[in-house]
Amino acid sequence: MKQLTFDWIERCALRIVQLDQSIADAEAIDLARDIAGFERTAAMAPEAAVEFVASELSRPSPRFERRSDSRT
Repeated sequence: MKQLTFDWIERCALRIVQLDQSIADAEAIDLARDIAGFERTAAMAPEAAVEFVASELSRPSPRFERRSDSRT
């Protein structure tokens, strides 16, 4: 996983809180770190990554598995 800046994590967490205001700030930061752990979402802008995850979670069978071996 490439090293993401705290700014990326912070922007991601902010978007999470905007989408679900019942999530605490600390939990949003934890979720943002989880989102950063996926190669696909880490390559996106943080707001786009949150939108992608939200759209996947709204599907009947969301899938977040790694599609290939780790590239690191």
